[in-house]
Amino acid sequence: MAIIGRTNTLHNSPIQDMGLGRYSSSVPPHRTNMDEKTPCIAEAARRLLRTEGCTLEVTPLLSSSANELALHISDSLPSLLREPDVSSEFGWTFVCIKVDGQLLARIGGHTPPLDACWIPDTGEGVENLWLRFIQNVSDLLIAGYPGCVGCGGPGSEGLWDETASRARTRVT
Repeated sequence: MAIIGRTNTLHNSPIQDMGLGRYSSSVPPHRTNMDEKTPCIAEAARRLLRTEGCTLEVTPLLSSSANELALHISDSLPSLLREPDVSSEFGWTFVCIKVDGQLLARIGGHTPPLDACWIPDTGEGVENLWLRFIQNVSDLLIAGYPGCVGCGGPGSEGLWDETASRARTRVT
């Protein structure tokens, strides 16, 4: 709490954490796990949010989380006509984001074609990459993406270079 003005009335400080994981500005808190995969995680999140009618194909372990994510997207983007569908089958070991059968992004798994954004699993596990992905989606939604200018983060305004991304992550 802070004293605002000359009335000695206590008000919430506009820069403090609101106590429930919410922040008073549209800027999410600083994340410390920035690495070579951060840009491709952000690109996959942006592709999901700007493409209507996506399907999230997830491992059975991630099915509940994926359904929660789809509802969060639907609640945050009221103009969206079709929120992401979620599909899960026994034996799936990676995550795919598709639209009309076309692969937009993959988390883990084998190397997809270069027109798909790939977040390779180099030992941290698909579940941990998924957690980073859903946090990035949430951060983008809080910032107003995709209906805002410049809030998609670094590299969001230009063309995505998947070849450079795979070189950064040392995967080709």
